[in-house]
Amino acid sequence: MTANNIVLHRAPWVVAGTVPGAVGTEGSVLRDGAVLAVDGWIQGVGRYRDLAAEYSQAEKIDHDGSILTPALINGHTHLELSCLAINETVDYDRFPVQGMTDWIRELLARKQKFSGLHHDHASRIMDCGLQALDDMFAGGVAFAGDIGNHLESSRIGKDHQLRVSFLLELLGFTRDSAEKSIGRLHDLTTEASLDIGFTAHAPYSATPALMQEIKRYSQIKGNVFSIHTAESAEEIEFLRSGAGSFKEFLIDRDAWDESFKPPGTGAIQYLDQLGVLDRQTLCVHAVHIDEQEINMLAERKAKVCLCPGSNRMLGVGKAPVDRLLAAGILPAIGTDSLASNMALNMWREMQILRDDHPALEPAKVFSMATAGGAAAWGRDDELGALAIGKRARFLSISCLDACNSELAVFEYLTGSGESVQVDWVG
Repeated sequence: MTANNIVLHRAPWVVAGTVPGAVGTEGSVLRDGAVLAVDGWIQGVGRYRDLAAEYSQAEKIDHDGSILTPALINGHTHLELSCLAINETVDYDRFPVQGMTDWIRELLARKQKFSGLHHDHASRIMDCGLQALDDMFAGGVAFAGDIGNHLESSRIGKDHQLRVSFLLELLGFTRDSAEKSIGRLHDLTTEASLDIGFTAHAPYSATPALMQEIKRYSQIKGNVFSIHTAESAEEIEFLRSGAGSFKEFLIDRDAWDESFKPPGTGAIQYLDQLGVLDRQTLCVHAVHIDEQEINMLAERKAKVCLCPGSNRMLGVGKAPVDRLLAAGILPAIGTDSLASNMALNMWREMQILRDDHPALEPAKVFSMATAGGAAAWGRDDELGALAIGKRARFLSISCLDACNSELAVFEYLTGSGESVQVDWVG
């Protein structure tokens, strides 16, 4: 088959990125580099002089004063909550909240108030979600893992140029509510035209049977099982003792089940005991985990997604990212929602992560926002790095005097936050 569109993209710097399974590619950067795109796919990455000599017939496009990088991956967000943006509905002075259950109560109240104020709340949720997607795409995000509680929310990312994988989140902590959610799961999975996945919300909001049934279905379909895990100290207290603010919250919501027996463990160990922790499990937040659980994540090849902006806003703590990396786990990075974060901006998330963990290597942080997210969602065959065989859909980042070395390139990419200027290539 003859190639119709051969383009050689040249830039002062090309960040090839991390290629899973390859040796010596961690954050690799090429000075005066180039990316060869053939019919929408990358067929070469290297020094410009070498690729230009080999492909003299290619159309040549210069990206002067720029860095070519892989597109970003938002590993965790809730588009349907974009209508509850903090900067529009909540006083900043009320953050961080006093506790996780107080935050959940406030969120539920805000959702109820929004629905009561707007008779067209369904269309407003769609419009706000689409605006959030547009903003993320403008910021260089190619793919997002989206979690929603309403089936209609799966339409937010449908046919958008930013590709979205939607998981319908099911809850049910009492036996009756869990059985209803399992019944709903079975009903929806019979609809052949419904192309979505399913997941559980958290260990404190789903029974073991519900989590196991959702996981069983995700294994059959090959979907990611993304679950909020170890986000707060209150969650761990509840799992270890069955007491504390989460029990009080469940009782207040008529969602408590006296048959619940606390596992007496942390969240990761609990998921492992239930048999739902494996390479297709994505543990979101993972703030309150110990060394044993980190090793467990590594052994099961489970994935982790950090949400530094949301964690900071809610005051739940900082994930042990250094120990995760030492165990061979490259986490993804996610923004969570506008209901718990000021912006769905991945450049800002990288900046916050570095602020919280000054010893982190900038190149490693950028790998989390690209390769880490692609691997977490099973998209590393075409996204996450600039490498042969991946899609020729990447970023050109304006960077003039500030980028005069490989280290400076990564310092700029991960430390400049929302000031980063993005152009799409391809």
